[in-house]
Amino acid sequence: MEKKQLEMKRFFNEISEENQKLLLTYGLEIKVKSGTFLFYEGDYPDHVYLVRSGKVRLSKMTAEGREFSVHLKQRDELVGEVGLFNEMAISVSAEVIEDAVLVRFDRHTLEALFRENGEIAVAFMKWFARHTQSTQAKFRDLILCGKTGAFYSTLIRFSNSYGIQNDDGILINVQLTNQDIANYIGTTRESVNRMINDLKKTNIVSMREGHILLHDIQFLKDYLHCGDCPVEICTI
Repeated sequence: MEKKQLEMKRFFNEISEENQKLLLTYGLEIKVKSGTFLFYEGDYPDHVYLVRSGKVRLSKMTAEGREFSVHLKQRDELVGEVGLFNEMAISVSAEVIEDAVLVRFDRHTLEALFRENGEIAVAFMKWFARHTQSTQAKFRDLILCGKTGAFYSTLIRFSNSYGIQNDDGILINVQLTNQDIANYIGTTRESVNRMINDLKKTNIVSMREGHILLHDIQFLKDYLHCGDCPVEICTI
């Protein structure tokens, strides 16, 4: 029988039900189709979004013109939050990659609410700190662990964020092409093809209806010498 893995701590589910209702009164619920960009790298966006359903991918363009995926935001997470309390251009583009229901907030309105409501502000600061640590850890893996280590790290992160525990392993409940994975680690699709085939040969992973099934996640963790960091730090 399948069951969801660990329920992640995210911004919206860390505030009280009363303040959840209060927060939602300050925003406008919108439905957004897959393929829509909420903002682009270099913009000065006026809005912050709370994901209620669907998925939003954050990405950057490299100097060579290659897309580099940074995060995959899901339910109860904020998008565009880095633009709060500063006047700097945003450093990523945000694309809805699965039909989504979002709550759109005016940036200045949200800043005022944070100043007035301590619980919501603290929940945001905790989530933002974890999010920043996760980003730093991800780039550390990319820089220090080579392409193979970055690939293994990305699989672990997807399993923590989107994994469903099965009797024979952890199913990553997001359809990922090898090009998608390549975009998260800054490599080529051919390199990912080779690395995933190597894992298939040793039964570390397999494919099930277009999804990756991790049979031996400990193998990946041992390769990376994973410590006991909180699971929220090791997310995508």
